[in-house]
Amino acid sequence: MEIGIVGTGSVGRALGTGFTRAGHTVRFGTRLPDREDVRELVASVAGSEAGPVAWAAEAPVLVLGVPADSVTAILDGLDYDGVLVDPTNRYPTAGEESQYDVVSRLAPDARVVKAFNTLGAEVMTDPDFDGVAATMLVAGEDVAAKETVIGLAADLGFHPLDAGDGSAAPSLEDLARLWIRLAVTGSGPASDHELGREFAFVVHAR
Repeated sequence: MEIGIVGTGSVGRALGTGFTRAGHTVRFGTRLPDREDVRELVASVAGSEAGPVAWAAEAPVLVLGVPADSVTAILDGLDYDGVLVDPTNRYPTAGEESQYDVVSRLAPDARVVKAFNTLGAEVMTDPDFDGVAATMLVAGEDVAAKETVIGLAADLGFHPLDAGDGSAAPSLEDLARLWIRLAVTGSGPASDHELGREFAFVVHAR
């Protein structure tokens, strides 16, 4: 499958690496595709290319691998009707509207799926903890779109879990905010890896 990823930061790099390892092709969308670090990224991720955001959005699946405060600028004027994966989080909260709702409002023709937001980028390329796959929660209104993202999560090595429709997305964002808070305040485990492990299995005990 061809997958577009907007952004070449830690999340975009991790997901792009994982998707290509699983046999998918990746289009990295960025404002500056000729920048040296972007060229180095493409050279290091076999099966990937880089170009403008609109070009990346020609893929049937598009991932927003950018900070939450960049989403409005990216989606403004971008006419996208494919599967739009939203891993973005805001910390702390910025009003009553969830980030999932913001993305859905800005991309009304897209089939938005909340996923890849509850764990850090350091887990994305290796979600295996002592032989147990980390859980990846997935939420969205469109069932077929969710199934596509669940399949992609499985390709990365996750144990995907359907968390429900779009009304579940704010709960996933709350979980991410707790994880971010523990990481920022130093209240959680000593390392990002240990913290990631705790959140990777938080739903396994259910």
